[in-house]
Parts: sequence; C-alpha cells; structure tokens
Amino acid sequence: MARVTINEIAKLANVSKSTISRVLNQSGPVSAKTKKAVLTAVERLNYKPNEIARSLALNKTQTIGLIIQDLRNQYYAQACWYAERKLRNLGYTAIICNADNDPSIEESFLTSLRYRNVDGILCIGVQENPMSILNFRSQGDVPLVLIDRLVKGIPVPAVNLDNIYGGQLAADYLLDLGHRRIAFATSDFTDAEHIRLEGFREAFLARGLNPDDLIIVTQSEEEWHKGTCDPLLKVLRQRKPPTAVFASNDYKALWVLRLLRQHQIPVPEEVSVVGYDDIETASVVHPALTTVHQPIDTMINLGANMLISFIKGELEDAPQKILKPWLIERESTRRVL
Repeated sequence: MARVTINEIAKLANVSKSTISRVLNQSGPVSAKTKKAVLTAVERLNYKPNEIARSLALNKTQTIGLIIQDLRNQYYAQACWYAERKLRNLGYTAIICNADNDPSIEESFLTSLRYRNVDGILCIGVQENPMSILNFRSQGDVPLVLIDRLVKGIPVPAVNLDNIYGGQLAADYLLDLGHRRIAFATSDFTDAEHIRLEGFREAFLARGLNPDDLIIVTQSEEEWHKGTCDPLLKVLRQRKPPTAVFASNDYKALWVLRLLRQHQIPVPEEVSVVGYDDIETASVVHPALTTVHQPIDTMINLGANMLISFIKGELEDAPQKILKPWLIERESTRRVL
C-alpha cells in the first residue's frame, strides 16, 4: 500500500502543506476549526508520519539512550523498567544498553548513541572508572544525566542517594539490636559500596566503638554472580563468628541468605542479614530481607525530568539532587539475646 502524503491530507482538508506541518509538529498557531479539519483528514487517510524525515527536519529523534550497568542485578532491571516507562510516557523511545560493568563497553555505547543522534542519555549505576563519562562530557554536544552515580572533577547533572547516611542507618540499626561482631559483604567494586562502608564505620566511631572490629568480606562481582562466597563462609566458621552480615546491596544479601541456608545456619536466630536497595525480591524471600530502601522510582523520575529539561533548553547548569534512604525492617534480623 502506498504511503499517504501530506499533499493528500492538504487536499482533503483544503489547507496548505505548511498548515499541515504546523498542526502535526505543533510548531505554529492555527485555528481550532482548521486543526479539526486537518486531524479529521489524518484519521480518514490513516496517515503515518515518516519519523526519519521528521527527525531530520526538527533535528530531534525522540530517542533517549539508557545505559544500565548490569541487567543481571534486579536493582538495575527494576531501574531500567522505571526509566523506559517514564521516557515512554514523556514521548521518547529508549535505546537500552547493558554496559556489563565494563568501562570500555560503556564508552563504546556512549559513542554509538552519539552517532545515532539520540536527544539525550540517562546513565544509571556506578562504574569504578569515570573516564568514559569524562571523555563524553568533554565533547559536550549531547545532554547527559547520571542516576546513582557520582563523577568527581566535572559538573555532571545527577541524582544520587546519600550513601553515607544509608550506611549509618544500617549500622545504627544492628548496633541497637546488640550486634557487635558484624561482617560487611561486598565486592568493593563501586564508590557507592565504599561510601556505604564509610557510613557504617562512622556509626561505630560515633558510639565509641572501634570500626576496625567490622569484618570486611570481599570478592569480585563475577564471583558473586557465580553464587559462591567462600570468604564469608570462612568467617562464619571462626570460633567467634559474626552475629550479623550487612551486604553492600540486596543482590549480595540474597546470596548470603542462600549460603546460610545451605550450611544450616538459621536466619535470624544465629545470624541477622541486612541488605541495601530494597529490590522487589527482598520482600518475598524467606525470611523477608531487612534492607535500606533506595527510592529508585523517585530518582528515575527526577533524572528523566532533568534530562528532558536539558533537551528543551530549560536548564543550563548541572544540578545535583541527593535523596535520603530509609530502613525497612523485615524478618531477617533480630535482637541479640
């Protein structure tokens, strides 16, 4: 079937082609009567605009690059779902890219998205190496907003969480329950994990406790994805094992719960477990996971609105939004008896 043209719509509506363009692109004033005539003709002819031609004419593609660090992690999958839906509701199509926790992959995506003429980019999640963002921002021709990521040295618009406060929340909660031998399970991969540990240590210091008593259990992200945690198992087999484990995110906390179950270590009777993020699975596992809630839906909403404001030329500075987390108490923790 041949594509309907603007000429045919103009003929049926008895208006000029420029009037058709003003109505379809909302680029100029037309009377209500004329607008109704044009839209009626569009509907009768089942007209579908040529999006490529429109994007060339307007220098807009109505697409947003959405870079996610690791879609295997439910936190990022959940963030991706929120972001795609938000952008869709704003009239944009998301091009979703999984960086796989690899700075070189992220940098290649940033380059590719620029060549695809996306209107802007949302980058969600932390990378250890900031050079891809620094290099991209130095060219400065595509609006970029970071969510759950802090890049020091250059002003990049971002929405972040107060992870110092989040680490303090988890520490204060466990200390109030009487725990003193606490393991911090992490990959030591991201600044967010470092900062959460820093907050945890500060809570120890504020109570006159020695932060060096905190047992740090570290293994790589890939080892966590394999579902093993031999360093934690070794700690749990010590003569004085920890009575609580604080995992640097919920993904790791779920693996900790699995490890404890495999070795018949009851939770929370012998070991309490606290996570960080409050992914959906946290509330449905058994026992349900106590965790620090990260309001990713609010962060996505703020970040997407910020990006669209940049695209429309309504923002010129680089705002930094910092949100506060809160603790959700569930079944995986209890007071030391």
